[in-house]
Amino acid sequence: MRHALAERPADIRGRAQIVTAPTGYVSGEESAAVHYVNDGDARPTATPPRPFDRGVGGRPTLVQNVESLALAALIARRGRDWYVDQGRRGGIGLITVSGAVTHAGVQEIALGSTLSDLAAGAGGLRGDAQAVLLGGYFGGWAEVDEQWGLPLEPRSMRARGLALGCGVVHFLPADSCGVEATSRIMAYLASQSARQCGPCVFGLAAIAEAMQRLATRSAHANDLDRVVRWSGQLAGRGACHHPDGAVGLIGSSLQLFADDFAAHQRRRCLTVSRPERVAVA
Repeated sequence: MRHALAERPADIRGRAQIVTAPTGYVSGEESAAVHYVNDGDARPTATPPRPFDRGVGGRPTLVQNVESLALAALIARRGRDWYVDQGRRGGIGLITVSGAVTHAGVQEIALGSTLSDLAAGAGGLRGDAQAVLLGGYFGGWAEVDEQWGLPLEPRSMRARGLALGCGVVHFLPADSCGVEATSRIMAYLASQSARQCGPCVFGLAAIAEAMQRLATRSAHANDLDRVVRWSGQLAGRGACHHPDGAVGLIGSSLQLFADDFAAHQRRRCLTVSRPERVAVA
């Protein structure tokens, strides 16, 4: 960014300021970004007002991600038809692919490409994949076979109860346990709480602790029932949407890995598992 800004005329450079935000999952939320610029505190604030009503310095503020702004500049230069022609169903996007693929990394794809296209672009699957995480940590788990030939396109995915979200696609290897993978994600999300409301501070922590006991096959009586009940109670009760995204992921895992969770409640694992790191979304 600094290099790009240095290439611009002096009058533009004088109007621009680059602010480096701290590393943190909630730091990229739009009100957190505005809060950090205004007060040096990278935590979400209560809305309304939204940043487009009152943001930096109290003025209406557009908060947008780098990919969207880069595409907007290209569309302004080359026209709408250029953008639409790049994709099968309306444009292009960046997708981060990880897990059971030969070459993990970022791909630029035509929106409407299939999961199989994505895997092929990553050099193919590396062994079998038992599930795929679509949309990152605020997305959901899905069956690979069910999604294999279907388009990675926002409207189509919404109709299937899925979301492309931040553009992270992770293929879970067949020898990795879905309960353990989900538990590690929940531990991370609980650690990234803005610590501004009870549902996030206490609710996510309690769920993460129960998930860890399930994953390590040291479950307390009714831990699985607690996770189901607590995740249902948590949705919509946080000061921001951090808890909502977390419990959405849990819901998909409880459905897809139902037999695995039941076995872990009995302190058994159905998978000969090796630790699996899931790409941060």
